[in-house]
Amino acid sequence: MSTVVAARNASADPGAVHYQRHRPEKTLLYQLVSKHYPVFRQKLAEEGRMLPGYVQREFEDYLNCGRLEHG
Repeated sequence: MSTVVAARNASADPGAVHYQRHRPEKTLLYQLVSKHYPVFRQKLAEEGRMLPGYVQREFEDYLNCGRLEHG
C-alpha cells in the first residue's frame, strides 16, 4: 500500500488519532517568560550578576521548544 493511500485511509478512520501541533507561544506562561526574561537578565547584568549557565539554557530551550522556526 502506498504512503498516500495509507494516509488517506487513516484520515478516513473516525477513530484515528490526528496530530495537532502545540502552540506554546499562545500560552500565558510562554508569553510571560518571553516578555520578562530578557528584562530580568538585563537587570541582573546591570547589577553585575548573572544566572548560572544551566538556568539560562533552560530558559532559552523553553522559549525555543515547539517553535517551528527553531526546528
